[in-house]
Amino acid sequence: MPPIAAAPDRYVYNRLRRLGLSEALASQTAPGIKVQSLEAGNKLWAKGGEIAHWCYIVEGLVSAAIPTTNSDSTPISIYGKGAWFGEQSIINRKPSFADYVCLTATEVLCMPASTFDELFLQEPAFARNVAKLMAWRVQKTSETLTLMKMGNPCLRVVMGLAQFAEALAFRSDRPPTVAFGEGVEIPIAQNTLASLCGVSRTLFSEYVQQLAQAEWLQLSYGKLEILNVATWHRFARRQREDSVNKLNPSIAELLEVLDTLGKLLPEETSGYQQLERRAHAGLRS
Repeated sequence: MPPIAAAPDRYVYNRLRRLGLSEALASQTAPGIKVQSLEAGNKLWAKGGEIAHWCYIVEGLVSAAIPTTNSDSTPISIYGKGAWFGEQSIINRKPSFADYVCLTATEVLCMPASTFDELFLQEPAFARNVAKLMAWRVQKTSETLTLMKMGNPCLRVVMGLAQFAEALAFRSDRPPTVAFGEGVEIPIAQNTLASLCGVSRTLFSEYVQQLAQAEWLQLSYGKLEILNVATWHRFARRQREDSVNKLNPSIAELLEVLDTLGKLLPEETSGYQQLERRAHAGLRS
């Protein structure tokens, strides 16, 4: 595992202030936060291992994945730039519930678990922010797990892409602020994406081509870009809300859902999205 080095204090200070720490406490805590650089494929923590740090992604993508019977592993959370992660195991004092793997070259800030514990117990504003984040993630993870483990291959592909849209399009793992019509590029090879979705490369390509023909994706040599990001966010929320009832849709049905959601006005949000916004009120940049 690459060594952990000192992080720029001012950058860390600003991240800590957004978590609810006072100016004095943020200044006091910042020197203890270190930075770690990892290559694609490096594992931050293995399932069943101890999580020694609460981490923040400066650059890169990290997947929390669990073993399944259908593939080597299934991603249940994907964290992008600006996301803190690892709080659940630290608070519960339990081993990691998943393998945390870097999907791209990644740089993270590392707060020692002992520092996290102290802040969580002694700083009410920090504890509120973390507790709200954790509660929202537990619900989100449970519903995503149902979709990715029990859903048919078509649903796993489209929902897998929706997870990347969520992780790449906004920072601090908070509800989306990207305007309708904007796109984000997934910086991962399609054979890797297929593996993450638990389907063959051939089947993945079949569904991706249909999504591209409907103009929800843009394909070019070695690249895959998600278009109309706000609609993908709505899609992910809708699928989690309907996770128990709709596990075997056709690609035509999923395209119809995307088309319907794409016509919604920004203010037409669901109760789930309102929960997201309340959960992350303290993490806004």
